[in-house]
Formats: sequence, C-alpha cells, structure tokens
Amino acid sequence: DVRRGLLTQNRLDLKASEVMNADPITFPEGMSFRELLEALPTELARRQRKSAKFLSKIIFVNPEGVPTLVLDYHQLWEQRVATHRHVVVVGLGYVGLTLALVLADVGYLVTGVDVDENRVSDLNAGRSYVHEVGLPELLREHLGKNFHATTTLPDDGDVFVISVGTPVVRPESGLIPQPSMTALESSASAIGEKLRVGNLVVLRSTVPIGTSRDFMVNRLEEISKLQCGSDFHLAFAPERTAEGKAIQELRSLPQIIGGFNEDSMESTAALFREMTPTIVRVGSLEAAEMAKLINNTFRDLIFGYANYVSQIASAYNLDIHEVIRAANQGYVRDPVPLPSPGVGGPCLTKDPYIFAHVAQQHLPGTTLFEVGRTANEGMHDQVKDRLVAQLEAVGKDPRHAKVLVCGLAFKGHPETGDIRNSTALDIIDLVRPEVGTILGYDAVATTEELAEFGVEAVNSLPEGFADMDAVLFLNNHRNFTRLDVFEMVRAMNDSPIIFDGWNLFHEQDILKAAPAVYMGLSHVVSSLPTS
Repeated sequence: DVRRGLLTQNRLDLKASEVMNADPITFPEGMSFRELLEALPTELARRQRKSAKFLSKIIFVNPEGVPTLVLDYHQLWEQRVATHRHVVVVGLGYVGLTLALVLADVGYLVTGVDVDENRVSDLNAGRSYVHEVGLPELLREHLGKNFHATTTLPDDGDVFVISVGTPVVRPESGLIPQPSMTALESSASAIGEKLRVGNLVVLRSTVPIGTSRDFMVNRLEEISKLQCGSDFHLAFAPERTAEGKAIQELRSLPQIIGGFNEDSMESTAALFREMTPTIVRVGSLEAAEMAKLINNTFRDLIFGYANYVSQIASAYNLDIHEVIRAANQGYVRDPVPLPSPGVGGPCLTKDPYIFAHVAQQHLPGTTLFEVGRTANEGMHDQVKDRLVAQLEAVGKDPRHAKVLVCGLAFKGHPETGDIRNSTALDIIDLVRPEVGTILGYDAVATTEELAEFGVEAVNSLPEGFADMDAVLFLNNHRNFTRLDVFEMVRAMNDSPIIFDGWNLFHEQDILKAAPAVYMGLSHVVSSLPTS
C-alpha cells in the first residue's frame, strides 16, 4: 500500500493512514482452494476491482481477524490439496490419454475430453485404443473413480491441458507442408468459454514458436474476458515421450516448462512435480516451444544423414551397416546412427516441417530441416525402385509378383501398433501400382487396423510367406528376429527376394536356406545360380 501510494502521488510526506487499505481482502483460515476461487470474484467485484492483479498474496485470518497465514497463488499448489484438483485433458490421442491416466494415477481427478464419440465410448467401457505398456492396467484401475471420458468440457475444471494434434498439410502450390492449427483453435475457444479466475491452462501440443503467446493468450482473454497472468495462468509444457515407453517416461523424463509469468511457471511445476522428479524451467513460453522442436527435428536430421549416406552406398553396392559400424568403432566422437527404410511416425514426419515453417520467416532459402526430411522420405522411392529392379533381375514380371510387407507400425521397438505416417504405408503406396499383389503383416496392429489403412493382411507368420515372390521387413520388431529363416525362404516361390531393411538377419542364413536374393538397405547378394 505504501509503495503504491508513493508511486501514484509522487511525494514523501504521505501519512500511512492516507494510503493503507483499512479493509484488506482476507479469507478465513481453513478455507479450501476451491472455496477461495469461488469467493474471490465476488470479493473483487464488491470492491470494484476487475482482476486479482494486485492480489498475489492470499491472507488467511482467524475468527478474531488476526492473520495466521500468507501464501502466494503458486504456494497453494505446493500443498497436498493440489492433488485433489480437477484436471481436464483436452485431446485423448496417444499423448493426451497416456498423460491423463498417469495424472489420475498420482491422485488428480481427471476428465478426458475428445470430439471422437467412439474413443470416448471405448474408454468408458474400459477399452484402450492405444497400444502402450501399462495403459490398460491404469485404465481399469482409475475408470469411474478419478478418471472418466466425455465429449464435452466440464464447467468445474481447475486445470486445462491441451494435447490435440497439430498436423501438417501440404499446400497445392508445392510449398512445404504447413502446420494446421484447426484443432488447437477449437480447443482454445471452448476452454475460453469455461475459464474461471484461478484456472491454469497448459499447452502440450507441438506448435510454431510464438503460438502460446500470440494466439493462445489472445484467444483465451478475448473469449473469457479474463486477464492472463493475473486472473488465470498459462504455460507451455511439451510432451517428449516415445511410444512404447510413455508411461515410464512420463514419470522419469525431465519436464520442460515455460510460463507466461512466474506464477504460471510455479503452478505448472507443482502440477507436474507430482508426476516427474525433474522440472526444467525456461525463461519464456517461446523457449519451451523451441526446445520441443529442437528435440524431434535433431533426431530427424541425424537419421536423415544416415539415410542419405545409405543411398550413396547403394550406388556402390556397399553394406552401409558394415561401413557405419566401422566408422563408429573405437571412435567416440559423435557416433553415426544406423539407417532405415525411412523415418515415420506422427512426430518426426511433422515437427521438422513445423520448425521449417518457423525458420522460413527468418532465414532465406531451403531450411536444413527440409533437407533432413527429403533424405528420409527419399528412402521410400529407393526401396521401391530397388525392389522392382531386383524382381526383373531374377526374371520375374513385377506386374504379376506377390509381395508381403512385414512391419506396418512406424517402429517395432519399443513396441507399438501405431501405423500413422509409417514408412511401410508410404512404401506400399509406391509399390502397389508396380506389382500384382501386395499384402501386409504387423506383429502388434490387428488385421482390422491394417484394413483401415487399405492394406489386406495375412493372419500369421510363417504361413503368410507361402507363395510370395518378395518379403520386405520394414520395422524392427523383435519377433521378426525369432523367425526360422529356413522355413521362411523355403515357403516362398522360386528365386525369393528378402529385403531386410533393419539388418535383422544374417545374410548367409538366407542364402543357404535356398537359392535366394538378400537385399540389405544398400547392397544385394545372391545365391541364385549364374547362367
């Protein structure tokens, strides 16, 4: 009060009684956090104050009016009562569902919201549509207790965590894919309608740098008529888990947080501290947004390097795995990763383009992130071209050939059944017009899930190898390494071709099983008789 009086009246001969608040805002000791938030707007309105901007301290008094406790907003979060707050997770895809159930597991009351009625129905019936170790058990344990799913936002949420998708869309003009913010815009508008004083909004979706401040703050303030940083708090706290290890990593990976202000930061830190032991605070919303983009784009870039040199090795029929292992052996500086038939999945196929979209606003020419994506996507055409050429080389007409693709999920280890944006789907689309028949098999995804992506599936292995001219292994699921290669090769048609995109087998085992062709990622060897 004294400081404000000096600043506003600009003189030093003030009497304390002239500036001291004779009727301070206080609350009775023992009041719950929810009761406090419900009482605060009424108290502010009575005093004709629009927001809690100057109410950073909460004063609790006993029945005699004597102060007994003074807390910051974020200190309230530090109390154990915080675990009883109502967290609303918006978007129940892979990212949102795993987070929602881990938050429920540490004690929060969690409502999951998704526009997909089938998803909501499945979850409330105890069925998980996400293949993730430990997830079905968490759903069974918490469903109907401190977790439930719905298609509508509740009115009494305390925390709103946004985890909706931000896909990229390739424009017709031929420009690089651009991020689509449609789902994020809808979510922000819906939350704005429900926002109350004291709420916290946490953005978890991958977004271009500046989205949290330039879009989220403006949209929420516009709709709610509340002020960010005083009436409600906002932070960006990116998801960085790997499919197949999400439950484990949500509890162990450091959580990066960038807050709109210090109170936003501390409120969000208190939320996640119940779940993970390490909180990494950064100085702004933008810093947290960029950190997420750096992680995924860097991974895509180094994989792109490996795949680029693999394409060069192919021109010399060199085994790129042998070459890279030789380059890495005993050389501790910056080991080169091993290549693959391509880099797929819902994140690495998207986030580099989001980062490229940001980079283009500041740097001229083609971005480095586009170069990495081009190298990784270029593997798909190379696999198709080499397969067609090899079918012709063994005297088979590709138009009548039968091809089996094994490993439709975007990765095999850690295990997942997620087929979205997988390398296998892209390669199938390229190969299908060139061959007579193409079928698929995945160790995790069901035949029904493959059918949703337009792939006819074989039911099992090794039965699925029968009468095939070529088999392509496009992910590294460990079950494939347990196959009897002799049984596999001998079940196929004469002059069989095995494309081993992940170096799963010993090439000599393939060649000894029967006269056959072994195609590595960048080299070909054959045990077929020469004419």
